[in-house]
Amino acid sequence: MRAEIREKLRNLVRRNYEEISENFNLTRKKEIWPEIRQVADKIKDGDKILDLGCGNGRLLEAVKDKKIKYLGLDASESLIKKARLNYPGYEFLVQDILDLKLEKLEKYNYIFCLAVLQHIPSRELRVEVLKKMKEILVPGGEIIISNWNLWQSKKHLPLIIKNYFIKIFGQSKLDFGDLIFSWKNSQGEEISQRYYHAFTKNELRRLIRKTGLRTKKIYSDNYNYWLILE
Repeated sequence: MRAEIREKLRNLVRRNYEEISENFNLTRKKEIWPEIRQVADKIKDGDKILDLGCGNGRLLEAVKDKKIKYLGLDASESLIKKARLNYPGYEFLVQDILDLKLEKLEKYNYIFCLAVLQHIPSRELRVEVLKKMKEILVPGGEIIISNWNLWQSKKHLPLIIKNYFIKIFGQSKLDFGDLIFSWKNSQGEEISQRYYHAFTKNELRRLIRKTGLRTKKIYSDNYNYWLILE
């Protein structure tokens, strides 16, 4: 993918989350995923947690009863404001995951990257981000990643297939598996455009092999792919 296309997609993602922050905040006040509860059971008092793409801070629902050191980073200023309101007493910073300054970060026992990697355009940038996570993970620590499993979605599968054919015939500057589609609010109104990459499980395995990380577990449910890396 050409550099100017990557930058346009990055800007689209930033703009999208600013435009949907009110609706996004409301939809992320539901019960947190069971998989996150399971991981949280392993977290001990004193552990350091990095939440990349933290959104409105909902991850803290699973760990707020533990005495941890937590840092939430997100590129959306609007969502960071909501996170600070939702969870006062925790540290949140406006920071794009692609612009991480490793020298300013500590080493973390757990790094969460939930529904974020799918918004990063190009394999090269995804590998770069994962390598940065590896640099700030303590030995024996874990990286927990989730991505939408769009191949299971009756809504999105036709668009994936359509875009594959458009790419094959040279009519798209996006990568295979890339999608741009509309975000709708609870009233069904289209209020923003979103960029996603529709991963396959094998693609995720190939991606991880390029990073020096080891896959402890990879599996899918009806909605997401889950990876636990070390």
